[in-house]
Amino acid sequence: MNLYTSRKSHPDRLALVTDAPPVRPHDKDSVEISPGARQLADSAIVHHSAVYFGTAQIHDSLKQLLQDQPAQVSEAAYGIIQSNFITNETDTDKRAALVELGLAQAQFIADNYMDKDAAAQWMDTMRLIAAISNTGTVDPDTNVIRYDTPAQRPVGAPDDYVDLGEMMRRFEPDTMTQLQEAIATGGDWGSILDTFARRVAAREDWVTEYRQAAADQMKELQRSTGPGRFDRTSTGDLTSFVRDVQARMTGMEMDTGFLHSNLEAFMRTLQRQ
Repeated sequence: MNLYTSRKSHPDRLALVTDAPPVRPHDKDSVEISPGARQLADSAIVHHSAVYFGTAQIHDSLKQLLQDQPAQVSEAAYGIIQSNFITNETDTDKRAALVELGLAQAQFIADNYMDKDAAAQWMDTMRLIAAISNTGTVDPDTNVIRYDTPAQRPVGAPDDYVDLGEMMRRFEPDTMTQLQEAIATGGDWGSILDTFARRVAAREDWVTEYRQAAADQMKELQRSTGPGRFDRTSTGDLTSFVRDVQARMTGMEMDTGFLHSNLEAFMRTLQRQ
């Protein structure tokens, strides 16, 4: 069993960043995204979509898949994430429609800009982000949207890696409080983490429970993205795709103006030279 005891905390939140992932101590099982920050991100979609960081694996997958793509494809890809999946939309029906349209847009990118293997990895990654989006809940007092992320493993970590921060929250929350206080005050938080790592190494029951919970969470996420209203949309070319999506919108029992705007932004981004 491998236990990483690095003194750098691994981020466990979803965030919109423009360069590197944020580094912050573990302090929650879910994430918070303020409406104000979302409004700033939404206003920038045509010009520069913010880079998404969900988990280390998601971030690395997107980076590898998009690094050789034209700039407009990368912009469209991250635009889907921030405008369709991880959004500030609080209406449940609208959120669902945006996710379904986002998956159709992702499929268009897969069919037109990627080979078979890359397309499969791309769609798996986008479905996972869409599934995370489906966990979003709105705090009625603050309107902050919270998302649950799957247990993450740093890029390059062995298959039997366990997240010490996650295990500490689960099995010794008081130790987690001590760790956070030590980090905040400049105390010897490394020794707290090292001591806990040794306890974990002796508790196979903790490790088994942690891994089962992580596996169950991933299965639940994978089940949460079922068939959508824009499945199997024509992806032969952008014009056909847009026309097919618009035709399907006519039968929807809601005001689809927000979907038309979203679709137009996607189209404009891909047409940009």
